[in-house]
Amino acid sequence: MTNAHYLIVSYFLFGLVSLGLGVAAYLVLRRPFAAIADAAAGRFRSSILKRALAVSLPLAAVLGFLSVSYTQKGCTSYTYEQVIEDRSYLRQVNQQQMQQSSDWIVYVVFASGVVVLICLVVLRKKEEGSKEQ
Repeated sequence: MTNAHYLIVSYFLFGLVSLGLGVAAYLVLRRPFAAIADAAAGRFRSSILKRALAVSLPLAAVLGFLSVSYTQKGCTSYTYEQVIEDRSYLRQVNQQQMQQSSDWIVYVVFASGVVVLICLVVLRKKEEGSKEQ
């Protein structure tokens, strides 16, 4: 396989793997997040929160993957010929793509953790308010 073919195949393969990571993270977090959202928020708000999580994790994975450039490295710019001449550079960029995709997923998980924390605080205040009455 030539380096040009390797570039094309690895780009789409790692793009799909990144999307798969986002979907897998969503599938793992879906039920616990939904339970907290249902308990803390109203019916309408909980459905918005659940849909936001469903969209944000795969989207973050893909955006993290797309944020890595083959041709830009700091202030230097590479041509297509320079990119495909070294397979180790292609592997390095693939690793960067996976790292960025994972980083963006982590950022969204932390953001959803903040949302869960806010929901739990609201739920606790609701429970305290109902006990006082």
